[in-house]
Amino acid sequence: MQDIAKEAEQAILALKKQNNGKIYLKTNQIRKFLTAVNAITNKVNVYKAKHLDATELPDELAGEIQFLKVKAAYQAGRERSVKDFMKQSNMKQHIEAVGTSIAKYEAFAHYVEALVAYHKFYGGKD
Repeated sequence: MQDIAKEAEQAILALKKQNNGKIYLKTNQIRKFLTAVNAITNKVNVYKAKHLDATELPDELAGEIQFLKVKAAYQAGRERSVKDFMKQSNMKQHIEAVGTSIAKYEAFAHYVEALVAYHKFYGGKD
């Protein structure tokens, strides 16, 4: 797996380049998605605490993760900058790649965190 921090940085830089050096995506727009991811992360952590040897997620949690595609699509439909962000970050593919793997979900959650951090670092709007 490619270094998620590097991939996140490249996605934000590509977004910035696409928009002639500016990032029109507002911090609150990307943080809404991070909030949804963090809510799922909390549920995954509870599941892991109860099932110490688990490497796979139950169908209910896997479904919630896949539903993030719907949330992303809704936000993208409302705002062009979100659509560009979702495309540059390959968000749909990252979500689909999780499947039922706990490890892949954790990597995905870290990727979203890195996207938010690099968005802020490279001058994303407040």
